[in-house]
Amino acid sequence: MKIYADENIERSIIGGLRRRGIEVFSSVERGYSGKPDEFHIKKASELKSVILTHDIDFLRQASSREVNHSGIIFAHPVTVSIGQCMTIKIKKIKR
Repeated sequence: MKIYADENIERSIIGGLRRRGIEVFSSVERGYSGKPDEFHIKKASELKSVILTHDIDFLRQASSREVNHSGIIFAHPVTVSIGQCMTIKIKKIKR
């Protein structure tokens, strides 16, 4: 699995996932800070990656049948710890 971490994902999470052998693309490292959600969804799709985000707006957009993506991993910024983000469990959501 490849992960596209949007700009609100902490560097410690990105580093932890990489140490566990997961290929992570960081939007910040690629210079995409400040880009709209639609840009990030498209970029993640081009990279054949799921999006890792704390931003609930991605869930709203991703639920649209017109939006193509490889998946969204939503980690609530208050209830999901950094450690929990590094032990991601995947659950496929039907659209």
